[in-house]
Amino acid sequence: DDSERQLVAALDHLPRDQREVLVMKIWNELTFAEIAEALGISQNTAASRYRYGLAALKKTYQPQ
Repeated sequence: DDSERQLVAALDHLPRDQREVLVMKIWNELTFAEIAEALGISQNTAASRYRYGLAALKKTYQPQ
């Protein structure tokens, strides 16, 4: 599917720390507490990486 390829390409352009939080939050359905524990970061850091990653993704991913 073309839109799926576009999404994967857009995710690949994100910084690794933002990409991993987005994947853990959206696809793995983890909470920020679970993400923070898994990555050894604070919940606030996990949440901010999510927000920044989502904002960047919205700029680069335009589904058809």
